Amino acid sequence: MVKAVVPGIVLTLAVVAGGAWLWREHTQGEACEVIRASVERRGTAPVGSGERTVVVMGDSYAQGWGLRDQRASWPTAFAREAQATVRVDGFAGSGFTGSAYCDGQEFGSRAQRLARGDDELLVIQGGLNDVNADAGLIESAAVAVVETSGAEVVVGPPPAPDRGLALTADTDAALARAAEQAGVPYVSTLAWDDLSYLPDRLHLTPESHDVFGTRVAEALVEEGVLR
Repeated sequence: MVKAVVPGIVLTLAVVAGGAWLWREHTQGEACEVIRASVERRGTAPVGSGERTVVVMGDSYAQGWGLRDQRASWPTAFAREAQATVRVDGFAGSGFTGSAYCDGQEFGSRAQRLARGDDELLVIQGGLNDVNADAGLIESAAVAVVETSGAEVVVGPPPAPDRGLALTADTDAALARAAEQAGVPYVSTLAWDDLSYLPDRLHLTPESHDVFGTRVAEALVEEGVLR
């Protein structure tokens, strides 16, 4: 996890190599290249093989940052629980209000580029990279993303220890208001305080990715989005 986001400043980025955490220093531009390379290694092949087709657009959680196998990120458990085939568009550091390390990777820009079939359900997941933004900006940006993309669901941030709980709660509330304004269901994960995290205290362990994806699917069944 990059610990600071300032152009030209040296950043500390945690990556996984052979299952071990390596702390290395990178400039912001180098960090962007590390993330891009990680996204490319994950690939674009969908997860799951169910009849229902879903697209998940999100941040490092969707991408699977920090996992030995990035394809074990939460959309895989979601696909299994929902009996769906899921395409994953995840990019570490991205969010509703911006992209920390790579220009053009914020949700709004990606939503405009997203190729999506008419029958594909779009789920947008994020918020942890927005916690330092103004709540009003988060809300307006999220409404714009949903309206631009035609997303059917928004999934918010869990209480990751690396983020202040008060800031995460404010972000959760802003995204809930945005989802209500846009007329789509909102899945709050703020109360999921039993999740476990990698040493950076921000990204989920493989086991908690499984829990996260399963709970999102269950929530969408309760909302009537999945049947």
